[in-house]
Amino acid sequence: MPDFTERNGGEFSPPEGRSRGGGAMVNAPPVVLAVIAVLIGIHVLIQIGGQDWEIWSLYAFALIPARFDGIARIAMIEGSQYWSLITYGFLHDGWVHVLFNSLWLLIFGTPVARQFGALRFLAIALISTLGGALAMLARFWGADIIVVGASAAVSGLLAAAIPVMFGRPGAPLTFGEFLHDRRALIFMLIFLAMTLLTGVQGLPGFADGGRIAWEAHLGGFAAGLLSYFVISREGVQRR
Repeated sequence: MPDFTERNGGEFSPPEGRSRGGGAMVNAPPVVLAVIAVLIGIHVLIQIGGQDWEIWSLYAFALIPARFDGIARIAMIEGSQYWSLITYGFLHDGWVHVLFNSLWLLIFGTPVARQFGALRFLAIALISTLGGALAMLARFWGADIIVVGASAAVSGLLAAAIPVMFGRPGAPLTFGEFLHDRRALIFMLIFLAMTLLTGVQGLPGFADGGRIAWEAHLGGFAAGLLSYFVISREGVQRR
């Protein structure tokens, strides 16, 4: 099993009057359900394959910063250090891990997918996953650790959902409005504080006792928020 796994936790009840931005549990967009199905399906296949298949999947697709010190530094498939910047987000350390990430993906991915459509939703998720990986590399360059989980993507989608949830129906917050919206800023600060508190202090994750990759959460959050405002400048709305 990995000696270093990424977890995600937290919960949020959107304010009244924002039903279109926060109704994630009902009529979720197909792309959100499809991503959740992929995550769970991959985990099912790995479990069916047994321990050998699980070890190989980590070897081939998990993010391991030591790989970036060169192929002689650690046994690996040549080139896997690059595709693992994305593929680590499709692996999970146990059922609780994948199910909780799927829940948060459903909650926070739904308003983003409704606002921007499937392709831009996927773009934000992938950029956030990459942002989380780069944050882990910056913090643990060359370290023999294993990072898995979709929490960077979830954190990025959470960030992108904030302007949608706290904006008006059909009119998310602009960048300027976001900077002056007390509710949005407080929500963001609470998320950041919880991430740092549970991660830096080495506290157990929301689901179990795994070490939280708070660096990946912050990297994913920053990448998701930035990509949201870049995309939102095009005025794309898919409601």
